Amino acid sequence: MDNKRLFNEIWGSLKLENLGYKILAGAMFLVTLSSLALSYYVYSINRVPVVIRVNEAGRAQVLKMTAFKHPAGTGEIYYFTKSFLREMVGFNSFTVRTQIARALNKMSPSYAKSMDETIKKDKYVQNAVAANVDFRLDIKKIEIRNQTKHHVVLRVILKINIIANQTGKIEETENYMDRIILKRISRSIDFPFGLEVVNFTETKL
Repeated sequence: MDNKRLFNEIWGSLKLENLGYKILAGAMFLVTLSSLALSYYVYSINRVPVVIRVNEAGRAQVLKMTAFKHPAGTGEIYYFTKSFLREMVGFNSFTVRTQIARALNKMSPSYAKSMDETIKKDKYVQNAVAANVDFRLDIKKIEIRNQTKHHVVLRVILKINIIANQTGKIEETENYMDRIILKRISRSIDFPFGLEVVNFTETKL
């Protein structure tokens, strides 16, 4: 049997050619899409982070792509200090281990080591867990007492309401004056504020 075509399809070759072009265009589109996705991924992991500063009025200021060169402003210092206090002395018995660990991460390595040894020696965490309470901080006053190129000294007046987790009632209220010394360090991903605690003392009023 003769399998040769017995007729000529006038537009057959053009249709076949167009189909080839469509396949080629589709393949190029997929390659282009993959390239864009890869380019964005490479850009996102290598770009310098955006630093947001908080000025004295508490207003955010976005600094364009900067390599963490700007020192911490007053707003950042206050925010960092308040965060540290809530983790160090404003914890809940259920979350005290996590909060103390975060507080230690805000300290200089040498001071964190010393503080960690003191916490373990005094069984600070075990006692806090056994107490089954929530220490609610009410920061009455926070002020910068002294400031140099490398250090910042703050004084904080705060009230702590000790609330029983089982009843939700205030068992005791205590007032303290805290003195905190911060050291200015280079900003990094691990230390975005460019600050670390090098000394912390608390006096009961």
